[in-house]
Amino acid sequence: MRPYAIRGAFNVPQAWRPSERAPGPRARIALLGPFRLTDAAGRDRTPRSAHQQALLAVVALASDAGVARARLMDLFWGDKTPQLAAQSLRTALHGLRRGLDTLGAPLLEIDAHRVRLVPGAATVDLLDLAAGDGGLPAHLRADPPDVLEGVNIPAEPFEEWLREQRQHWYDRIEALRDAPAPAVTAVRPAAPPAFVEDRPIVGLLEPVIHSRSYQALFLGEALVDRIAFGLRDYVGARTYDYRDLTTGPDHEAVTRSSPSLYLRLRLYEADGALSIRILVLRHSAQELLWSVQGGPYRLDSASIDSAEILVLLGEAIERVAMTLARDAGSDPDGPLTPFHVLTAMFQINHASLSDLRRGLQSSRALTQDPVYAALQAYLNTFRVGEHWTAQDAPLAEETRALVAQVEDSQTGGIALALAGHATGYILHDHDHANALLDRAIRTAPHSAVCWDHMALHHIYNGRYADARRASQNALRIGEHSPIRFTLDLTRCMIATLEGDFGTASALGRRILTRRPNYGAALRYTSVSLAHLGDTVGAKDCIQRIRRMDPDFSVAWVNEDRMAVRDGQAKAILTEGLIMAGAK
Repeated sequence: MRPYAIRGAFNVPQAWRPSERAPGPRARIALLGPFRLTDAAGRDRTPRSAHQQALLAVVALASDAGVARARLMDLFWGDKTPQLAAQSLRTALHGLRRGLDTLGAPLLEIDAHRVRLVPGAATVDLLDLAAGDGGLPAHLRADPPDVLEGVNIPAEPFEEWLREQRQHWYDRIEALRDAPAPAVTAVRPAAPPAFVEDRPIVGLLEPVIHSRSYQALFLGEALVDRIAFGLRDYVGARTYDYRDLTTGPDHEAVTRSSPSLYLRLRLYEADGALSIRILVLRHSAQELLWSVQGGPYRLDSASIDSAEILVLLGEAIERVAMTLARDAGSDPDGPLTPFHVLTAMFQINHASLSDLRRGLQSSRALTQDPVYAALQAYLNTFRVGEHWTAQDAPLAEETRALVAQVEDSQTGGIALALAGHATGYILHDHDHANALLDRAIRTAPHSAVCWDHMALHHIYNGRYADARRASQNALRIGEHSPIRFTLDLTRCMIATLEGDFGTASALGRRILTRRPNYGAALRYTSVSLAHLGDTVGAKDCIQRIRRMDPDFSVAWVNEDRMAVRDGQAKAILTEGLIMAGAK
């Protein structure tokens, strides 16, 4: 990369713009014997580079969830520094995509977090073999070849992966060779309709960077990557990365077949200070929807994880999420997005929560994405905390099983945070919750959701200074969140348990003007009002709770349904609830 760059608009080759869904597979990938890629007409499209062949083979044998970029970096460039490994992977993916442009539509889906085959875009001979359709072909019965014959990549992690694959498929072929060939070809039942990919698409355009500093160039690229990752985590957005593509612009084609939105970052350096603008565009570089800006930031202290940059990222991600949500068509059979689910949960409507539970179960069955297991586990905290159902053994076991699916997967920060909250609130396993929430913050430090649930975790464990710091991060990053009032509730909880009842009651009343049936807000507001001597206001809160849950009592504290562990905090809650009439 040059140390000085001013990059232009819409350098997007026609072949790599999002296209209409093509009927049937566009390619076939052969991994038994020498690697071979052919198009739908049987023409050879095999990449010349052994690295590209090997990379495509790893992705082809992965599940529909794809392969994490970190895993690919480790397989092929594990001996390099993380920055050099990331650059090597990006270069390889760029070359692979350019080599596949003759297929007419993308074969790979690449975002800031992982790489996968576009569902239905290609058939893979080994996967067809694993399906066992029609037994083993005659040429494989006679002399089965090795997987990826002739591919030689001098990287020990990849060589180990290849040895494991060869042994696995050798055993599979041997088992099929020993099995009798089927006498009659059975008529296969019609396959169920495939899941139609309908997530929003965000195009990542070349940053415009006015700087001679490599630090500024790296920061600009990292900011775009972080936004793309955040959008994937929050709204399930796919990203098309146009940053490294250099053929001439074609605005007519871009307008005809374009992503939902385009993102462009502009970064300016002057006298050791950086100013950053993030622009959101539709259809062409001339149609600006809105922009956010930040700075000036000191160049020598600006980083992707600095507090000021995280605030800018949080605003950009929240506003893009809201824009995509407004623009989305209503598909009752399509998967929900985490953004939609979280905003719907905090409407605090029992009937809607029941519908939402069914929608999450359907979305999980459609996509197999672990984020839906996390959202289901999180919904269980609502079922208890919002006086919807009792906390019992079956609910705890269901939550434990859902959390296990999240922690055993490579998923985003929001899923980890929601699973961590459910682990602490429902299962009372606070050490396990801490591990999940720590992973969430390291994965998505730009997420107000992650910081807010870390603050709640500290509250439950009596660490109020830590809770305040995490809550302040959540409030700064989530300034533009449509569920910002939930971040204020966390402040209300901290103030109540620290004895600052004036602040707590003011926050609680403000939240209740927006959500009058918000159970958690009613509980903490009643406690703070009672300690201030406003028993009328406190008893009104308790009466509103009992209209939803006639059995509500101080036992919630003693039975840990409010999840706090600190003895002094429990005394504050117990005394306040008794004064408010919740005996």
